[in-house]
Amino acid sequence: MWTGGLWNAVQEVLPVGGTLAPVIIASDKTRLTQFSGNKSAYPVYLTIGNLPKSLRRKPSARACVLIAYLSVDKPSDGLSKTALRVRNYELFHRSMATILEPLKAAGKPNGPGVEMVGGNGAVRRVYPILSTYVADYPEQCLITCTKSGTCPRCRQKADELQESSPSETSETRMDGGSHPGGAQSFSSREA
Repeated sequence: MWTGGLWNAVQEVLPVGGTLAPVIIASDKTRLTQFSGNKSAYPVYLTIGNLPKSLRRKPSARACVLIAYLSVDKPSDGLSKTALRVRNYELFHRSMATILEPLKAAGKPNGPGVEMVGGNGAVRRVYPILSTYVADYPEQCLITCTKSGTCPRCRQKADELQESSPSETSETRMDGGSHPGGAQSFSSREA
């Protein structure tokens, strides 16, 4: 992540001695069991881009931290399906705004940042910014307020997207073509 253009661009804006901490958020609504009433959970995880990818993806490294559980309740106040869907969208966005509120002040380049102790024991002034949100396709549509069936990155309809070859990924396509299905990460600047 530190080889990308975002990192260099933000680092140039920070005060001398400031350190960027790109925050990576991931969430996924998960069914826990089918045996006791179809219980589900909606965890939100946080990690930082300063850690090597090999550590971030290794559960034993404990590089991801559970920061919240989103509501999975289904209120039924006599609402229509559309009204209920809109209420759930609003609940998601308000919840995420509340959860991520501390990042706003801490990540402002002209703000005080946050003092943290590094792995070598040195105290650094860190500026955490939301850089990436990892989500599956339905959740990408929820996060970006796009209709399911359209690409949350380029807003094209699903039937207008080209098929990508097995060697192409969303990171290697440079022509703005199709995006493979499944879980993808996308930067906040793309949303």
